[in-house]
Amino acid sequence: MNDPVYDPIAAFAAQLCAFGVRDIVISPGSRSTPLSLTFHARPEFRTWIQLDERSAAFFALGQARATGRPSVLICTSGTAAANYLPAVVEANHAGVPMIVCTADRPPELRGWGAGQTIDQVGIYGSNVRWFGDLPIPSDWSPDAASMAAMRAFQAATGDRPGPVHCNWPLREPLEPVGAVPVAPRPARRTIPDVVARSNSLPVLDGLVDYQRGVIIVGPDATTGLAREQQLANGIVDFARRVGWPVIAEPLTQVRSADGATGIVLDAADHLLKHSAVVDQLVPDVVVRIGASPTTKPVRLWLERVRPEHVVLIDPDDRWPDASFTTTEHHRVDPLSMFCSREREAGANSESPWLHEWQRLNSAALDAIEAVVETDRLTSATVVRTLAQSLPADAVVMSSNSMPVRDLDSFVSNAAVSAFVGNRGASGIDGITSTGLGLASTVAGPVVVFTGDLALLHDVGALLGAARAGLHLTVVCVDNDGGAIFSMLPIAANCEPADFETVFRTPHGVDLTELEGIAGIQTHLVDNPDELRRVLSVVVDADRAGPVDVGPVDVGPVSIVIVRVEPDADMAQRRSVRDAVGQAIGA
Repeated sequence: MNDPVYDPIAAFAAQLCAFGVRDIVISPGSRSTPLSLTFHARPEFRTWIQLDERSAAFFALGQARATGRPSVLICTSGTAAANYLPAVVEANHAGVPMIVCTADRPPELRGWGAGQTIDQVGIYGSNVRWFGDLPIPSDWSPDAASMAAMRAFQAATGDRPGPVHCNWPLREPLEPVGAVPVAPRPARRTIPDVVARSNSLPVLDGLVDYQRGVIIVGPDATTGLAREQQLANGIVDFARRVGWPVIAEPLTQVRSADGATGIVLDAADHLLKHSAVVDQLVPDVVVRIGASPTTKPVRLWLERVRPEHVVLIDPDDRWPDASFTTTEHHRVDPLSMFCSREREAGANSESPWLHEWQRLNSAALDAIEAVVETDRLTSATVVRTLAQSLPADAVVMSSNSMPVRDLDSFVSNAAVSAFVGNRGASGIDGITSTGLGLASTVAGPVVVFTGDLALLHDVGALLGAARAGLHLTVVCVDNDGGAIFSMLPIAANCEPADFETVFRTPHGVDLTELEGIAGIQTHLVDNPDELRRVLSVVVDADRAGPVDVGPVDVGPVSIVIVRVEPDADMAQRRSVRDAVGQAIGA
């Protein structure tokens, strides 16, 4: 039986299925009924129900970060579509593929005060790679709908991966004529599952002979954890052969790459805070890959020394250089550049330049160890204990603000877990939801490392873990407010009372009171040994498979709360800075 509404949608779904799409994230609604039923009916798809659209979009973002392929988001009309915006913005700036399907009122109801009707045409603006305000399905053919799916997938996964938006105007009745149709998958695919990037050019020829070179790897150099690790190994292997140090934060996977020790600097953030080191270590060549580094000292160092050659490897053509130091821009695939064994390396593997970086890095690490080695919990000890306690198949989803910076400052090359963060737009919203999306896709345990404000921003996401049959561990550094503002100039240029009210914003919420809500279990720890013990229990729960909604030993969400006194925390950070300066003779 033909269904003029459902048949084109079924063809659209079949084409996406042929391209390898597997995850469909649905938020319930009425106007989206034909979309929800059609995608849910296809057996190859995994359906995930997320009640809140904001959480749903970050959930899909987390899935795509892990797999490198887009998930499909489906919601009803009105503000439901608007709630996708923060995650769409992050996906745009981070280059993460995503296919957004919003239901809409038909044209004759727009602009006439119909319920749950807003202007959804171009609602995400320049944040999408392609936008289609599609026809009424009954006015369309299945072939045309299949072509739209081709275009959506190619736009989401092509040379510039990112989100696309398909707006579906739907008339009542919204129910199928008979059984929900499942269209056959196309026998031939016009484009492959993963769209190949253009081949690399020999952009470093003539530069590898320079002795004083540095490779800087920022987040979002590529998409998909497997590709990230492959690229990380290739970069470290190349750097070792040419004798150049690598500056990379944990989010890039470079610190856990094969052979990272001695090549990847895990104290660069601390070293480059000191002007004596900055003025001494002036490179001739800097090769930049990925987004801008999270750590501010690296950026300020480049701005100050302004190397003669700054080569930006930018396959998505995003131009991530707000410091304006780039001298060469190349839109080439870093995987092709650094994972090819055909390139001949230079003869600088015993470089005095590299040895000096290594000497300073070791001195800084020893100084940090002497300051941070303590029985009390500070941000530094929490980060170090977390990184040391997790297995190799764990994935850590880091919040922005202080957590991601603490990872950069205090996680060494010995850490074996994978680290992920939303560094496209760098907001603190949707962190837990992104972690849940990761947990729905990866095989190992997922740990969200966050601050208290970011946890409160996305607390609603915790309610969806049991529904999805997932387990999530959350490690929260609770300093009762926004500690990062204490590191900014405003802290010294504002009345203390005003600073507390407007910037640090203590919330006074006891996070242990989340205990029991939707199966959430909380664990308050007050020393590193207790943190290790609790982590060993709750993280290991992931290996038991999906968590039932009913009573379990470990709930669907385990929140490990570490209360940190903000003034003592800031004092330790200053002590670390001073100790590193003394150790390196700055």
